[in-house]
Amino acid sequence: MKKSGTLFPFIAMALFLLSVTPAYAKPLASNYAQLKVGGFFPQTNDLDNFDAGGNIEIGIGHRVAPGFAIEGNFGYFETKGTFNLPGIASGEETFKVMPLTLSMKGQAFFDRFEPYAEAGIGVYFIKDEIKGTVLGISGSDSENDTKLGLHVGLGGNYSLTPQVFLGVEGRYLWLRTDTFGVDVKLDGFLLTANLGYRF
Repeated sequence: MKKSGTLFPFIAMALFLLSVTPAYAKPLASNYAQLKVGGFFPQTNDLDNFDAGGNIEIGIGHRVAPGFAIEGNFGYFETKGTFNLPGIASGEETFKVMPLTLSMKGQAFFDRFEPYAEAGIGVYFIKDEIKGTVLGISGSDSENDTKLGLHVGLGGNYSLTPQVFLGVEGRYLWLRTDTFGVDVKLDGFLLTANLGYRF
């Protein structure tokens, strides 16, 4: 797997610097919606030849008690890699994944800053696409799979106004698939920058 850079540390530093500005009170709105944009970074030997790919999610959450919220997200991420068996086969493989997740979040409020930890479960709709040549003959094929996965994460939000907030989030995902009869671990990090609105 190729090593890929990330803006995560820079965004986190920006949020820290912004935290010296005057504080807002703890937000009263119990609901929020947000857009998350970032990347998926594979972390398993099964994906050694795969690159980091894009990740986008939309989510909605509800604070059910002080310091505790439930959040649902729907999104898309992918990772692409190559394979080469000299004289036999070569090509490209892409895992395209659409997650539907539910997370439990523990939150704290410090002026404008809201750090949180989360854990959750999801249903992952996986499409495995292969394109290449076998013994000199070109072709392509795909196979779909649906699996349950688990995740944990850490993040933080910074309130620009009592309604609008920016955030960063890092999740670690545990996920497996067995497309084309091969068991593959799709474990990895999901890192995002987030824009949200409380209502």
